[in-house]
Amino acid sequence: MRYDVAIIGAGIVGLSAAFHLSEENPDLKILVLDKFHTYAQGNTGKSAAGFRDVFSSDISYKLSSSSIKFYDHVQNALGIDLGMHYVGYLFLLDDEKNAGVLEKIGKKTSISEVDLDSLNDMGISIKVDEETKKVMGISDIKSAYIGKNCGIMEPDKIAAFYYKECLKRGVEFHFDTNVQKLNLEPKEPLNFPGEPFIWQDKYIKSVTTDKGDIEADTFVLATDVWTNFLTDRIGVDSHIRPKKRQLFKIKNEFIASVVSKSFIGTESFPFTVFPKGVYIRPAPSEKTFWAGVADDIGRDFSFSEDPEAEEQFYTYNVYQVLQAYMKQLSSSSISGMWAGYYSYNTIDGNPYIFRSLNMIIATGTSGSGIMKGDAIGRVVSSLYRGKDFTYLYGGHGIKTEDLGVHARHVDMEELVL
Repeated sequence: MRYDVAIIGAGIVGLSAAFHLSEENPDLKILVLDKFHTYAQGNTGKSAAGFRDVFSSDISYKLSSSSIKFYDHVQNALGIDLGMHYVGYLFLLDDEKNAGVLEKIGKKTSISEVDLDSLNDMGISIKVDEETKKVMGISDIKSAYIGKNCGIMEPDKIAAFYYKECLKRGVEFHFDTNVQKLNLEPKEPLNFPGEPFIWQDKYIKSVTTDKGDIEADTFVLATDVWTNFLTDRIGVDSHIRPKKRQLFKIKNEFIASVVSKSFIGTESFPFTVFPKGVYIRPAPSEKTFWAGVADDIGRDFSFSEDPEAEEQFYTYNVYQVLQAYMKQLSSSSISGMWAGYYSYNTIDGNPYIFRSLNMIIATGTSGSGIMKGDAIGRVVSSLYRGKDFTYLYGGHGIKTEDLGVHARHVDMEELVL
């Protein structure tokens, strides 16, 4: 089996890449491979499924802002439901540093300061009792900001849109197909044992799967945290590390009564980020909150194929912060939990999209794959076509090489959640 382009990974990045490659190059023979039984079954389907354009780095803002505009176009202009709701992102701050970051971001997108008194109606206490301050080292909320161009969506619906459009364009999908290795070959083989030698020009001729070898002129690795397992064996650095992330679905009568209410001009209770990075994501249809945190120090870089959420982690970490600021959550209980991974760019928090040999590697989304997914697919397509500049949806654009390795030009992202 031979293709022009073989994309490994049918998560949001792989689907978006297939969509834009097929749109810009309709004659290409494109194959998408995935080890799961259908699309978006990896970390795309395990995400908190929020979207925001509140990022400190300019390139992350452009990637997210353009993707949000495209998703909005799909839902509101094309009439395809993506479960997209502008519930807003509410940032509760206990220091002046992050307030300065948000005020700076506010020059690019819609962010406004929230009157602290209005938080009382949401059940949020700005004052923390002295014993909790002493034990936990947390502080009173000093300021609050709401990002308006932010909200929640449903991963399966946005993935389904790309998948169906790809099928219309003739993209092939092979599910339940596990890619085991990349096969490095010399461009001009001499048929000697041990090839390729260091002085030979090399390329990826094929990939070995559990269903046979597949050849392609170009391979796109949209493999998220699984990227290292393929690239390490051929000596290519993907520049990412896996970080486990967990979500806990919590419920009680208070949550059921407030989750669908609009308090500060948004569609429902906002996606709320507390001090220490703990957050709650509203799920109005379920009458629940999803709670999580991007924990770093103390969380190792180990990887498990089937990660499990740790109830004790919620009890002794996430819950402690939540109940300090929202006493009404003290009686909440866990009704569901799951875990996945961030493909974490530990250097600057922005995606890596670069070419190595005849591969294009797109990874390092650091937890913002869905909210930047459309733009990343466009960058992959530009890189394939050899374009120096990538035009993003809605008017933004970036230099294609800015997200690469050798000519990388990005600011460190300060708001990785």
